Amino acid sequence: MIKIIVVIVLLLLANVVSAQGQGPFCGGVGTAGCDAIKADSSAILAWATGVTIVRGPQNISMPDSPLVTFGEDESVVLGPASSYTTDAVSLGDGGTATLTFDRPIRNGNGPDFAVFENAMKNNQTGGYFLELAFVEVSSDGEHFVRFPATSLVQDSVQAGPFADTDPTLINNLAGKYQVGYGTPFDLEELKDSSGLDIDAVTHVRIVDVVGAIDSAYASYDAFGHIVNDPWPTNFNSGGFDLTGVAVMHQVGEDVVGHEALSVVAYPNPVCEMLTVSGLLRGSRVRLIDTMGRTLSDVVAEGDTMAIAMDDLPKGVYILSVDQSVLRLVKY
Repeated sequence: MIKIIVVIVLLLLANVVSAQGQGPFCGGVGTAGCDAIKADSSAILAWATGVTIVRGPQNISMPDSPLVTFGEDESVVLGPASSYTTDAVSLGDGGTATLTFDRPIRNGNGPDFAVFENAMKNNQTGGYFLELAFVEVSSDGEHFVRFPATSLVQDSVQAGPFADTDPTLINNLAGKYQVGYGTPFDLEELKDSSGLDIDAVTHVRIVDVVGAIDSAYASYDAFGHIVNDPWPTNFNSGGFDLTGVAVMHQVGEDVVGHEALSVVAYPNPVCEMLTVSGLLRGSRVRLIDTMGRTLSDVVAEGDTMAIAMDDLPKGVYILSVDQSVLRLVKY
């Protein structure tokens, strides 16, 4: 009888990871201090325009487990995030999504971008079904820096496939908020990261958290804690379900309190030499390709400068001058 009672208690714990509101971080949508970004927020300036998905298995602990396939139209994660749970792309255990943008994301006041997932609120328990992911950023598409995530969820009992998770116990993990609301990220937190330009982030990578507490498959937060979230999700839509990535600060947006520069670049289209005029001494002038790679980065010494383009392949380029952006064509 005692053994039966113990099993029942463990099963109950596995389906309610913790009581809600027990942690130090902000809670679910509508609670005091919640920093969730609504999909139709006026603070959003742009959305991701390109994506590469690498799907993970339904159950990483099973060698023959099939990859998840939910969300066959991967373009559903581009543009504004939907409020429908079915408008998503599933990543599976450890799967990734790498997103790109028409303009680089820059560091501004407050959160700079937000990641949306199709999480659901459990109206019966008042809790939340959350599938989490790490978030990484890059300014060259090759070197990625991960936001320092925290999970204070207990790791002694495995969260079951449909367990509730207390959002006040997690921080800097995407998927914290219910569908239609994004988890915000502030690039200021990464200002001391080597190899990252927080004023020219070109790629955002979402990495599914494998929610297992088994050390053979576990994911760990920035402090070495196992991240315990619903697992195994051994079905076609298992793992993190991405619905979109919104941008609140981007290169080229108007900046309150700063007079916009009257920058002119000519000729455009250009073949050999580009002339840039209307600069202020000390302006940062960058030439960026469509993959988000910075080809040149120069500080203006006067109001005019020249950029050699003759060795570059034909195509479209972006000229970034402080907060202004110009589109160039090389022929």
